[in-house]
Amino acid sequence: MAPLFCVLVAHSSCNKGTTSNHNTVDPITTTKEQDVTASGTITVSTENTSGANGKEGSSKLVDNITTTKFLTYSFDAASYMQLSFPKEQVIAAYTLTSGDDAQERDPRDWKITASNDGTNWVQLDTRQYEAFGFRTQTKRFNFKNTKGYKHYRLNVSGTSQNRTGANVLFQLAEWRLLEVPEKEQTVTPASATVETIKEGKYTLTYVDRNTDVLPSVKAGLIDAFKKNYGKSVDTYNPNALTSITFIMDPDYKGVAATYGGGVVRYDPAYFKANPLDLDVATHEMMHIVQAYSGGAPGWVTEGLADYERNRIGLSNATAKWSLPNYQAGQNYTDAYRITARFFVWLEIRNPGLMVKLNTAARTGTYNNGAFWQLETGKNVDQLWSDYTQNPAL
Repeated sequence: MAPLFCVLVAHSSCNKGTTSNHNTVDPITTTKEQDVTASGTITVSTENTSGANGKEGSSKLVDNITTTKFLTYSFDAASYMQLSFPKEQVIAAYTLTSGDDAQERDPRDWKITASNDGTNWVQLDTRQYEAFGFRTQTKRFNFKNTKGYKHYRLNVSGTSQNRTGANVLFQLAEWRLLEVPEKEQTVTPASATVETIKEGKYTLTYVDRNTDVLPSVKAGLIDAFKKNYGKSVDTYNPNALTSITFIMDPDYKGVAATYGGGVVRYDPAYFKANPLDLDVATHEMMHIVQAYSGGAPGWVTEGLADYERNRIGLSNATAKWSLPNYQAGQNYTDAYRITARFFVWLEIRNPGLMVKLNTAARTGTYNNGAFWQLETGKNVDQLWSDYTQNPAL
């Protein structure tokens, strides 16, 4: 059983489980909404290494200060935070505040459960694929409940990073519990629809966070997954993830971005304006396949992703996406399409070079000086000079 760590928020005892004499819970009348967090005791399944009262210990989770946070350096799908009260509380809403650091540490999937004996738990609310649009954002979640309980748990089963284990960080700035009168109780609608798509040994989880993108966009992104993900895996990294996630997320602003754990977030506003640009997915899936741990220059990372989009893209012509012809003033470090065209030129003259480049970047052996000299007999600046003098493909 996981160890328990506790912090006294107000005057109450810290118990692993409090046995109630009630076999059933009688309704309790709540006359006004109130935040009861301060009268509870916080316990967590995994404590910060500095202790509960440390700079990022569990006490920061309930200190009512959104600029502090609770942080752990390992995370598993059974992680929980618990608030226990000296008397029964009728909780029907709660708020969560995102931490001030990397978004991938935020909670994504969780349940709220309640108990009177610390052993038997009732589920009150469940959330999947939630996201925080900015740092230290507070989001409120409502549910209906007319029964009083002494113990409430926030059971977090997934983070935005979509991974568990040692060195997977979890953060949360605040967790507040609210009593709400029955006549004022509402239910916060689910923020996402989730669909699972199988293609051979690969699985895509497609999440739409209540957007109104065209069905053709969803179909096109899924088609790119079905036809292209396996191709990129087979070519560049047979050990790449077999399960990935697409999230159409209005809280994300940009075009698309890939996160650890094989998660790609897409900006629905972009696809409303560019509904044919579906091979954005091919580019982003290449980032999942790349799985670089650091050290590779950005121009290599993004250049290879657009190289792969150019190589196997399904709708490039329809989207009027292409590699630009060489123009004076360009440089191989410009990344994306400019670098991708340079890579196409190199691959024509050195078949297999892009696979070798990807392997070097993924294994951490890439060196800007040595790699090109070893594989082509010239350094990258010499190769670029040759390209500028004769850029024809």
